[in-house]
Amino acid sequence: MSLLEIRNLTLHYRTTNGMVQAVDKVSFSLAKGESMGLVGESGCGKSSVAMSIMKIMPPNAVIIGGEILFKGENILLKDDEGIRRIRWKEISMVFQAAMNALNPVVSVGDQIVEAIQAHDRMSETEAWEEVKELYRLVGLDPGRGKSYPHEYSGGMKQRAIIAMSLACSPDLIIADEPTTALDVIMQDQIIQEIVDLQDRLGMAMIYISHDISVIAETCGKTGVMYAGKIVEYADTDSLFYDTLHPYTKALLSSYPSIKGEVKRLNPIPGEPPNLLDPPVGCRFYPRCPEKEGICNSQEPEYLQVKEGHFVACHLVKQT
Repeated sequence: MSLLEIRNLTLHYRTTNGMVQAVDKVSFSLAKGESMGLVGESGCGKSSVAMSIMKIMPPNAVIIGGEILFKGENILLKDDEGIRRIRWKEISMVFQAAMNALNPVVSVGDQIVEAIQAHDRMSETEAWEEVKELYRLVGLDPGRGKSYPHEYSGGMKQRAIIAMSLACSPDLIIADEPTTALDVIMQDQIIQEIVDLQDRLGMAMIYISHDISVIAETCGKTGVMYAGKIVEYADTDSLFYDTLHPYTKALLSSYPSIKGEVKRLNPIPGEPPNLLDPPVGCRFYPRCPEKEGICNSQEPEYLQVKEGHFVACHLVKQT
């Protein structure tokens, strides 16, 4: 049984202009200890999938259909108390720009202690010992737990947030753009820290990013999202070396590489569709360099074309 299985998840946002079709029939699974990346342009639905798993969607979010099965139970059917027992204890999340979310008037260690005591029956002394161990785990000085957020650098805050996400030894961690606003040196250090922790602790991880190079470095599987849909999903090596969907090809060709011959970058023309009124056929059709007539009128099926390699494209045939 998969640790996490998402089946045809469809989520819309209610706005004054209509329903925004943010996530449309997204499906994937994740086994215990596996790492998976979700990559795509801003606004493609990556963070909406993450918030659905944590069940922390904003008030205007509406689940239209689908299931999110965690250890065989549908999270979407759980009430507030039921989801609170799972959230942070079994599934935790490192939020985008989370280093700015720390309470400025409470010491960082006290905030982690509060998270621990909310889920585990520990005395304050025991919880503080756990905080010190977590600090050592993420490369922070255990003596800095009593310091306040303004006394931490950006990288230290991000490490503290990662420590908080590990506080209750969850089975799954969702990292949503965890290196946002950090310089490239610190980004690399944090990314490597996350990879090492995932390997050492054996937890499953979903890493969300618009940066496909980060996904290549951190994840065993990769799902490429475009306009609310997963258009290609495979193990990361297959996705990079046997790329099938035109959008994934375009994404890779628009990103610079420090290896191989010097090539001109090919930016993707146009912009993603308005999800208030997405195209009838393939949502990538208006920008696709390989489009054919059927692409404009018929939505492609999301099919397994090779072992473990799924694609939604009329131009890709099953083998």
